Amino acid sequence: MLNAGKPYIIEILLWVIFLFWQFVPVLFEGYSPGLNFREVARYPVSLPLYYFLNAAYGLADPCAITGLLWLLSMWLGIVFARPAWALPAAALFLFFAALNVLCNRIVISFFERFQSTRKGRERIATLLLLLMLVPQMFNLIVNGWVRVNVHPFHPPQWAQDVFSGVLTVSPPRLVLQSLEPGAVTRLAPLALLSGYCLLAAFLQFRQLRSVYQGEIYAEGYKVQRELKVKPGWHIPGLDDSISAIVEKELRYIRQNSRLLVTLVYPVILFAFLLLGGPARRVFSLSNGTNLLGAFAGFLALSVSNMSYNTFGMDREGFGRWLLSPLPLQKVMRAKNIAQGALMSAIYLVGVAAILAVGHVPLDMLAAVTSGFLCLLIIHLAAGNLFSVYWPKRIELAQVNSRMASGASGFASMLVLFPLAAAVGIVIFATWHWKLAWLPLVAGLAGLALSLKIYSVLSNRAARYAQDHLEEIAGTLGV
Repeated sequence: MLNAGKPYIIEILLWVIFLFWQFVPVLFEGYSPGLNFREVARYPVSLPLYYFLNAAYGLADPCAITGLLWLLSMWLGIVFARPAWALPAAALFLFFAALNVLCNRIVISFFERFQSTRKGRERIATLLLLLMLVPQMFNLIVNGWVRVNVHPFHPPQWAQDVFSGVLTVSPPRLVLQSLEPGAVTRLAPLALLSGYCLLAAFLQFRQLRSVYQGEIYAEGYKVQRELKVKPGWHIPGLDDSISAIVEKELRYIRQNSRLLVTLVYPVILFAFLLLGGPARRVFSLSNGTNLLGAFAGFLALSVSNMSYNTFGMDREGFGRWLLSPLPLQKVMRAKNIAQGALMSAIYLVGVAAILAVGHVPLDMLAAVTSGFLCLLIIHLAAGNLFSVYWPKRIELAQVNSRMASGASGFASMLVLFPLAAAVGIVIFATWHWKLAWLPLVAGLAGLALSLKIYSVLSNRAARYAQDHLEEIAGTLGV
């Protein structure tokens, strides 16, 4: 690039390194948290040594090592292409690396501050799950599954001026300005770059000094001046105990942002697939029946995120179910009602959206809806069995905590393959023999059969749970 007379590309590469160095470690920290320097502050170390250990730990980060290797590669290119720039580039890259280390440790300190409280951990986990959509969306665009038509957009002049001003005083631009020969203002970029380093060092010193002196972050609380007790729900057709459990489940789901993202995640991914590419040709927006069937199947599969480990969120609270006068089978039924009602509400919203953009015959709407309910009930029944066979404690504040055990995932294949085969047979028979009435009849028959399967599997799950109560409680309470 230097031989081609394009030194400005150095700034682009430095921006890549800067953004990579600052944001990728945050993702690593969310999935596999490293050393918490609040624990190091408990040892008899001086504040300067504590500061040095923090910076050294940041320099040993895999992302930091990657950034240093990239800077070394760029410097070797400068040595071969522009030997006169070698010494200034070495000094500037060292300044740039030091600034990245300090900025990264500041970001990680803020991250650890949020991670120190339960609500903060849940919010960070939700944010990281949302950020996971970005690379998946980029992957779908690159592989042609999603086509985005970018129309020319011209931001207002004031926005362009602000953006240009920020780039002018940014560290990558300052490094390039200090490297280019003949620049009369070379001293100003150097001074500004040094000022950035000093400012970052000062901010990091303030953060570490607060931690070193024993700063503690606590959960916030809201003072209630008056205790107001609201009556519980009374759901028509259900007794008070089941209504109370349904209310408890829905409130717990509503209060947990990560679980809400997990529920909406399949819907968002399905919408991405329909934006363009091969999926749009198969499930055309004008063919509402195909689109509704694909959405119903996709949504029915996602119920396993909750139902295959239905006691995972209760954790130690599983012991309270054992102390209650309710039979465990009734508790599982109430949980299933809450989970099924939530998935059915999402399905109804999807149906309304699909009907707004495409036509679906009434008989096909009834057939797909009955098929969706059939798949939903079977998944809930299998979930009851898997929940007591392979319980798993869910840590909702940890991104790397799975919603169900690995054994449940493998066992789910025993449910998915027969269901997929049955749906495939119905679709093939309808298409091959032109049996327009078959989907509705098969859906209604499957719905009746699924209720029988639910009763059998739920009874078996309740019997197994009664024989292994201590084992399940010990697994969830660890």
